[in-house]
Amino acid sequence: MKLYNIICCSILLLLIPQVNAETGSLMRGAKSCFSGPFESHEKWLNLLGQKKKKFNREMFAKRFPKEKFDTLKNNLECKDFVYKVDGHLIEGYYLKPKKPGNKKLPVVIYNRGGNGPFGYVVFGKKLGLIAELAMNGFVVIGSQYRGGSAKRINNNGRDEFGGADVNDVIKLLDVAKEIPEADTSQVGMVGWSRGAMQSYIASQSMPALKTIVAIAGNSDAEKALQWRPQMEKVYHGRIPGFKENRQAELTQRSVSKWINKLPAKIPLLLIHGDLDKRVNVEQSKSLAMILEKEQHPHKLIIYPGDNHGLRKHHSELKTEVAAWLKKHLSS
Repeated sequence: MKLYNIICCSILLLLIPQVNAETGSLMRGAKSCFSGPFESHEKWLNLLGQKKKKFNREMFAKRFPKEKFDTLKNNLECKDFVYKVDGHLIEGYYLKPKKPGNKKLPVVIYNRGGNGPFGYVVFGKKLGLIAELAMNGFVVIGSQYRGGSAKRINNNGRDEFGGADVNDVIKLLDVAKEIPEADTSQVGMVGWSRGAMQSYIASQSMPALKTIVAIAGNSDAEKALQWRPQMEKVYHGRIPGFKENRQAELTQRSVSKWINKLPAKIPLLLIHGDLDKRVNVEQSKSLAMILEKEQHPHKLIIYPGDNHGLRKHHSELKTEVAAWLKKHLSS
């Protein structure tokens, strides 16, 4: 298995915090991400070695050295928690600088890709772009979405792939208000793949949102299905009433059909790899053309020779995203 998948995509690697009794706080059972088998670089590697038969410890340590792990642990607070939305218990997490100084920090809502448990933000995933944004002075908060943790916690709800699960994203703004350092008047979103769709839909209910970064995201669901028809099964399985209301449900998930419903003149950063086999690069290119026609502020970045994960341009990606957020969010 590729090292990226080992780091980011093994659902078994995360300790799940227990849900506490009802309190006045929206966050329940908050627990440090850096605990248990993730308490140290050595313990993390030991766990990976136990879980992965072909785990290359030396290669992993080279790609993710102890020094990097220790730097992130020493400088960031990382918490996993559970919060309640529409009567369901949803898993979430946040990362922020341990020593922000005397100022409030802008908030970035990170919206993951995937559906159901696929795409779950495991420990290693948190230490990628998410941690790098936190190191740049942001409070980064995200949801695992309803249905993503059904095997871990009861009453987790059902993922509707851009339906009621969008409420899990919107609710994060209220949750962020419980983080003392968070400036919830300065909020942006970063969405990757399906997370871009989540960001667009959620923004309709968040008029004060300052900016959206959409990475490898679809903008036209109908065209996306034509290009990748195997996703039809996901839509039928996840979206209630999809068979009966196909066109309406696809339109609801297609920002290109309702650009005017986005917060007025909200700046959009679109990023895509031109060899993406999951989401066609034309999805970002065509959206950029629509935005240009509507004179809506945006920037389009296409990384040549890169795929859905944009691994070849990770350094450029994190630099572009951090710079964009710093430009459009201030505290």
